[in-house]
Amino acid sequence: MRPVFHHRGFWVLLCGWIIWTTGIKAQNSSSESSLERLGMGDLRDGDVIFQEWNCGEGCSAISGVTRSAYGRAFTHCGLFIRDSVGTLRVLEAVGRGVVATELQDFLSRTSEWSKGRVLVGRPDENPSFLQEVMSFALGQVGQPYDEVFALDNQRWYCSELIDAAFAKATGKDATYFGLSPMTFKNPGSKEILPYWQHYFDSLGVSVPEGEPGINPGSLSRSPKLRHALLEADPTPGTMDALLLSTLYVQRSAEYQGLCRQVYRSAAQQLTVLLDSAQRSAPEELRKRPPAVVLDLDETVLDNSLYAGWQIRHGSAYSSASWQAWVQKAEATAVPGVRDYLLVAQQKGLRVVYLSNRKSSQWMATKQNMLALDLPVDGLDSMLLRQNSSEKQARRDSVKLRYTVLQWVGDNLQDMDGFITHSSEEERAQNVLKEVHRLGRDWVLLPNPVYGPWEDLWHAEPSPINKRPREVQTSVNFKSLVETTNRKHKDRLVQRLRYFRP
Repeated sequence: MRPVFHHRGFWVLLCGWIIWTTGIKAQNSSSESSLERLGMGDLRDGDVIFQEWNCGEGCSAISGVTRSAYGRAFTHCGLFIRDSVGTLRVLEAVGRGVVATELQDFLSRTSEWSKGRVLVGRPDENPSFLQEVMSFALGQVGQPYDEVFALDNQRWYCSELIDAAFAKATGKDATYFGLSPMTFKNPGSKEILPYWQHYFDSLGVSVPEGEPGINPGSLSRSPKLRHALLEADPTPGTMDALLLSTLYVQRSAEYQGLCRQVYRSAAQQLTVLLDSAQRSAPEELRKRPPAVVLDLDETVLDNSLYAGWQIRHGSAYSSASWQAWVQKAEATAVPGVRDYLLVAQQKGLRVVYLSNRKSSQWMATKQNMLALDLPVDGLDSMLLRQNSSEKQARRDSVKLRYTVLQWVGDNLQDMDGFITHSSEEERAQNVLKEVHRLGRDWVLLPNPVYGPWEDLWHAEPSPINKRPREVQTSVNFKSLVETTNRKHKDRLVQRLRYFRP
């Protein structure tokens, strides 16, 4: 690896900066142990993250000639950003140039992360200023790494990029954090370190001893940054509530077994239901082709990788990130669904999918389905959301064309005729009234990750529609289930049943 005074960046979209007074509150302390601690969900666009990157002899050579805050040995730094879909990244200049590295990958380079000793520096600047900072950094995407540590050559090393971005935001070309003469000499002997002599000789340039520059160590000591330590928390905010349910879907044999059990039982019912429809259904229904109707998300397509992304980045659901996931067409098949659909086709049944994915996502969804060898038979076989997320009107249109033998979904509101209620108790009572349909023409898959069962606990009256993959209820709610505030976790804890010893 090449030596590194690095950093360099990529895309940065500033959604709105919360200024210093709402973030890190204390002045920089002389003791690292008394610094405030932040979770990943507390990071703001424009925060500078310092790293003791042990990249070998090159990093040792850097730390040997520089001095960092709190007696540390910082060899690298970068700008924190949250991109347009909510992915946490670090804008950095490294050997391959300016890149936007996922935060977890950036942090994994150093053992200080597991110790909760990653230093964060937050600039005390207003939102418009920071917009200019990030805009300049974004404009440098693709520029090469500055191997010779020279200023004004359209190449960047890490701390140089950060200083230049802040300097440009002032409207001047001067430094923001302050430049100082670079040295590559051994502090004891005052001789150029052999590593640096060999390094610059290999580049065919003289050692830039005394030339102006900036390094991660001096940047970390700037009074224009206020310090905090980043917690070693793999599940930022309160996304730990989502973590267990997602792991259950991705890793447990029980989830695999439940889904296969449900689909095998449903397939066995098809023979009885088809025979009953052909013999005893009204003549009008017997004339219509028989069909099964399935929801898509968490019924046919397993989106737990998207939930994993949310957990990794402490990000709530958003239309942008969901769209990015759908376009990748990488959802896997829910266990057992392929065998069930094969049985349905063998019996001559029409397969219809009824989902609240947007109609604009039809092609990406079709590609995903075909990649999984799941049947898709034209536009009429996959009814996606156009205007309203209410499904009953679409179910009624399907019933005019087909004799539907089974309704399959991960949500009771995927079932034909299920009455939507605004309370947990009313929903439970309605299930008891319809219990004779469960496992027969109502086929219900487990989904511990999301759904109306938990939206009810966090609901607030709001005109905002629910996320596309969910069903719109009769009462408009704004779901808080995926937010990362502590209030959400408290609500979940309050729903727990427990015994008092």
